[in-house]
Amino acid sequence: ENPMAGRTRNCQEVRSEGDVPICEIEADTVEFGFLAVVRQFCLSFSEPDSNGWVTAVRASECFFPGANSLEKMHAALAVVHEMRTSRRAVFRFSNPRCDCCSGVVTRDEQYLLKVIRHARAGRRSAMVSSAMILCEGNPTEGVIAAALRFASLADMPDHNVVGF
Repeated sequence: ENPMAGRTRNCQEVRSEGDVPICEIEADTVEFGFLAVVRQFCLSFSEPDSNGWVTAVRASECFFPGANSLEKMHAALAVVHEMRTSRRAVFRFSNPRCDCCSGVVTRDEQYLLKVIRHARAGRRSAMVSSAMILCEGNPTEGVIAAALRFASLADMPDHNVVGF
C-alpha cells in the first residue's frame, strides 16, 4: 500500500512558532521512517475514520525497510502510546496526507525526534531532558523505556547471516 495515498495538494493550515521545514531537521532514514509512522498513528487518534494505523501496519516495510519492519513499527507505536499517556496537552503533528503540511515538522514532533535521536546515540542525559520537555514535566519512564526499545531495534543489522 502506498503511504502517500489520499494526500491533498494544499491546505489552509496555519504554522506555529517553532515549526520548521523538514529539510532543516537533518534526519536520517530511521528518523524519517519514525516520523512518518508516528504521523500515521497520530492521524488515527485524531481522525479515527482516516485509518492511518492501517497505512502504518500495511506499509511498515516502506517506513522501516529491511528486517523486523513490523517490530520496529510496533516499537514506534509504543513510544507514541507512552507519550500520549504522559502528556496532558495535545500533541501537534503535521498531517501526513497533506503535501503542504507533511513538509513541516512541528515543535512537538521535534521534541519527540530528539528523544529518539538521543536514545539511538546513547546520550541518556540528553534523552531524559528531551523526554521531560516532550512530556511536559509528567512522568517519562514509559517514554524513555519505549524509546530505548525502538532505538535497540532501529539500528539492528538488516539480516542475520549464518555461516557454513
